[in-house]
Amino acid sequence: MGVSFFLARRYLFSKKSKNAINYISGVSVVLVAVVSMALVVAMSIFNGLSDVVTAMFNSFDPHIKITHSTGRIFNQNEVTPVLQNNTNITAFSATLEDDALFSYSDRQLVGRLKGVDSQFAHVIEIDTLITAGDFVLYEDEVDFVSMGYGVAHELGAGINYTEVLQIFAPKRTKTASSINPMDDFTKVLSYPRSVFSVQMDIDNRYVISSLTLAQRLFSYDSTQVSSVDIRCTDENKIDATAANIKKALGSEFMVKTQKEQHEFLYKITQSEKLITFLIISLILIIASFSIVGALTMLIIDKKQDIRILKSMGASKSLVRKIFIFEGWLISIVGAIIGIIIGAIVSLIQQNFGFLQTGGDSFVVTAFPVRLALADILYVLAMVLGVGFLAAYLPVYSITKKHTDNELS
Repeated sequence: MGVSFFLARRYLFSKKSKNAINYISGVSVVLVAVVSMALVVAMSIFNGLSDVVTAMFNSFDPHIKITHSTGRIFNQNEVTPVLQNNTNITAFSATLEDDALFSYSDRQLVGRLKGVDSQFAHVIEIDTLITAGDFVLYEDEVDFVSMGYGVAHELGAGINYTEVLQIFAPKRTKTASSINPMDDFTKVLSYPRSVFSVQMDIDNRYVISSLTLAQRLFSYDSTQVSSVDIRCTDENKIDATAANIKKALGSEFMVKTQKEQHEFLYKITQSEKLITFLIISLILIIASFSIVGALTMLIIDKKQDIRILKSMGASKSLVRKIFIFEGWLISIVGAIIGIIIGAIVSLIQQNFGFLQTGGDSFVVTAFPVRLALADILYVLAMVLGVGFLAAYLPVYSITKKHTDNELS
């Protein structure tokens, strides 16, 4: 290996007798470098986009959510003792949510009412999501709600308006037939106190109220809830905490982390990232054909060297190793240059955000990027793997064709 690697390095970095070989080898290095850089930058961009999307959802979702596995409603006292004994739980909040009809002035909207208890603000950093008003759900015996930005816009509601918000939900138990269809609905009254914004899907559907108001609207008693939301002290132990809770509660309850609450979203993001990686890798494979051309010309150019090596006792295996190492060195040099440039570009955008989105209406002001060590290792492995195959397969065929006479 020492002799073959030494000669391969000399052939790549020393001046060749024919300039065309220099140019082709240089072009091969540049092509591999460009594709390697593109892979690193593309993976970093997907990491940044994934972080932005998941952060928007996670800001409204608890670290862990407990729901019933068979029924929609359960008694919160069934899970409270388990949570109180867990040292990694900072706070937990009982919630009750269901579809409801919201009526404000002459406008109506079907959305989602989410009733929360007093611990909700300790589980979700709701104050960071409030864009207008203050998050107060009950004060001086008056019920208030916090409306999603889209809901407030659709209903024409504002926190400074004095008009009451009417909330309707179908009664769970049928009453005697009546000519008035409103007799089949339960109605509660509240006033808009704040507006929050997370992301469009949530903003256009959700209204947050007190838990007691939601229980009164949906005709449940004070212990009946649809979920219990949990905030963990150590976020690195969320998975372990969820596993312990699940074990304690048994199969009757579903215990999901933030990632599991939006499992489909995570899968879509990872699938898109994988597809992009494979597409650029295909470009890498095409670019690697330039290595074949460089090695072919090099082998033809070095026939005299091959004869000399043969007279010194070199075998076919040694000759092949020289040119395989030559092709692999082209990939290694290109990969290192491309990865370094790609990493620098990604880190500059990640830390300084020079490339702006170009408007205040975007969620972020600069295109999100996050460089990950794992992606660099994947890119390096892919480039080196393709480079080795691009060298080994043609070198074996070319040396067999062009060196049989010299090495026979």
